[in-house]
Amino acid sequence: MIRTPLRAAIATALVGSGLIAQTATARVVVPPTTLVPGTLTVCTYPGFAPFTSFTGKGAWVGWDASFLTAFATQQGLAVKPVPVDPFDGMWKRPGENQCDIAAAGIGNEPARRAQSPGTTWSITYYTVIRAFAVRRGSTLTGPQDLAGRTVIVTKDSTADQDIRQQIRQHHVKGVTVRYTDNEGAAVKMVSQGKVFAYGGGLGSIQYQAKRFRNIKVAWPHRILLPNGKLGTEPFSYPVRSADTGLVEALNAFIAANKSRYGK
Repeated sequence: MIRTPLRAAIATALVGSGLIAQTATARVVVPPTTLVPGTLTVCTYPGFAPFTSFTGKGAWVGWDASFLTAFATQQGLAVKPVPVDPFDGMWKRPGENQCDIAAAGIGNEPARRAQSPGTTWSITYYTVIRAFAVRRGSTLTGPQDLAGRTVIVTKDSTADQDIRQQIRQHHVKGVTVRYTDNEGAAVKMVSQGKVFAYGGGLGSIQYQAKRFRNIKVAWPHRILLPNGKLGTEPFSYPVRSADTGLVEALNAFIAANKSRYGK
């Protein structure tokens, strides 16, 4: 047997000669793979301020834009937003290899996960509640105030699901539900008296109320579920499962920065 002092001396000599690598090496961070190498491609809805929208010059702006741009920068990736209209089915697109991430205020629901093979959904980055935009002077404090009125929502959004549950479960009569793919245009119709209310997420309605002087936020509430209970609405990002390491890196970023979202 080689005595301990001698063994240590031999090991030191071998390390110095390069024949044995030192174990205390720096950790190598491997960037996640993406659909287009070096670029994070994001499918997003163009009319959902303050979460995601585009300026007149085509710049992608909003809470999701800022959040995912910061994530991409951390990972050494460029960002390529891809406007997608309509909203319906947005969650399917990463699994169809149209983008790496879908970002459009997408509620993480079992039905949507089932509709989106090839995707892995991120952890929750934001939780939303429902609200309506109505004209100042109007009264909307609950579902019965919608009787005989026309409301407008984004098709197959959680606002759409909620309004239909409210009508059905509270037996509200004479409600006409119309659809839009442009939230700003819908709120403008409310401001002009063409429809009674626009339903969306509270953050979106608050944003629109600042844009239109005669618009106010009405009836903030949690979504009504088919079982009659009030639910929560966690927003998550559907991520392309084929992107090695992407959802893991995104989840780590969300966990560390969730409190900064929307700030």
